[in-house]
Amino acid sequence: MASSLIRGKYVVSRVVDDNSSQIIRDGAIYQRDGEIVEVGRYDDLKARHDPDEVIGSGNDVVLPGLINAHHHTGLTPFQMGVLDLPLEPWITARMRMRAVDPYLDTLYCAMQMIESGITTVMHNDSFWGTPRDSSPVERGEKIIQAYKDSGMRAALPYSYRDQNSLVYQDDQTFLSTLPTGLASKASALLQSRSASHQEYFDAFVDLYERFGRNQPEERIIHMLGPVNVQWCSDEFLMAAKEFANRYETGIHIHVQETIYQKMYGLKTYKKTPLAHLNELGVLGPEVSCAHGVWLTNSDITIMAETGTILCHNASSNLRLKSGVAPVNHLLAQGVTVAIGIDEAGINDDNDILQEMRLVQKVHRTPGVNVSSLTSHQVLKMATVNGAKATLFGDRIGTLEAGKRADVILVNLAGISEPYLQEETNIVDALLYRGRGTDVDAVIVDGEVIMRDREITRVNKHEIWARLKENLSRPLDAQELERAELSAELLPYVNRFYQQWPIQEGRPHYMYNESE
Repeated sequence: MASSLIRGKYVVSRVVDDNSSQIIRDGAIYQRDGEIVEVGRYDDLKARHDPDEVIGSGNDVVLPGLINAHHHTGLTPFQMGVLDLPLEPWITARMRMRAVDPYLDTLYCAMQMIESGITTVMHNDSFWGTPRDSSPVERGEKIIQAYKDSGMRAALPYSYRDQNSLVYQDDQTFLSTLPTGLASKASALLQSRSASHQEYFDAFVDLYERFGRNQPEERIIHMLGPVNVQWCSDEFLMAAKEFANRYETGIHIHVQETIYQKMYGLKTYKKTPLAHLNELGVLGPEVSCAHGVWLTNSDITIMAETGTILCHNASSNLRLKSGVAPVNHLLAQGVTVAIGIDEAGINDDNDILQEMRLVQKVHRTPGVNVSSLTSHQVLKMATVNGAKATLFGDRIGTLEAGKRADVILVNLAGISEPYLQEETNIVDALLYRGRGTDVDAVIVDGEVIMRDREITRVNKHEIWARLKENLSRPLDAQELERAELSAELLPYVNRFYQQWPIQEGRPHYMYNESE
């Protein structure tokens, strides 16, 4: 059996409460065959155990692996020529994105995440509804293989939508408002991306049966992924819930990311989309909702009462003009909040330490008596809470005996040099000054998948070269057609939403005032 002693100047084994974490100075973790056996002082563990190797030094911070609880693709939309826009027209603009080999794209993404200290990800793949060169099952196989090759853990909600594909309106109704030629082209595209509920569930079962079946020793978990309330019929939402129960897995869904999504719910159901999900019986502790920017107070109460999890995406919400999620209020009511990068991050680089820093800062509202997120709360979001959202909660998220050895080592030099007050709590130091480039080593299940900032399982330079070669070819006919269709549709999509007057209400947060 393979064993190792993982040491550091500080071992942050777990978050204790909002204001403290369990920190062992000159500490270490002894793991054998991927399971943590003991955590304690380095000298004590070294005397009691005979490991195959010692990993780390006295100048590292040892932490639980960080978890990206909401993500999509590898190459970012910006890299593919799509600037940030409000979400609804941005989705139309994304039609111009090139088709990329899903194996290479996912592996590129995985390597970036590993380099920033991410050991587990919630990867949302668009099973249907996006350009594809192969069947959804073949695409799923490539994505699963990429994560297997990387060594990461991945929860995979297979995404699906069956209505309102172009705007938040019935497809045929919206198509009838377009010029005849444009409507025909858009209709043909929608038809090429459609699939029945049965085809979706058959594809899920195929991948579930062949790749892991959610067993404890596996690093892949399969989940249901209705994309969002306005994009999924009630019939599909309820069928997805039944399927998740049958296969003892979870559901991941976007909810109230934008004000238009909230308004759609009020117009269509006479209640918010989240309240509609609750009415359908979809919510529960195995359900995680991405974004939640426009949750109401009653929505937050529903999430607390049902145990539903929120995956917060601060960068994405700022970049796409969606707003700021009411995280302070969610936490105050006991809702579990995890952190997601949502395919890019504020610097377009998948650096989760910078995402954590942004989360901490963006929720600081004015007032000397107003509390704000502590570093320990944010670390919990990126570890324990992310583990719950991805359904790995019984295995990872803390460094304790019996848990799997998912561990990262962060070099202190970039944080503490040339000077850091000795009494500074190391969790505060990490949140204030840490960056992905400070991560020296990444371990999953006791296996070192990055050592001295070198990915161990795959050749990074080879993957980059293959990806560049894959994208060096001229645009094919389908890509050119999609780019043209995107440009033609965009004015009509904008016009559709311009007819929806923005409803003003009392905000959760007060940042400034006009008078």
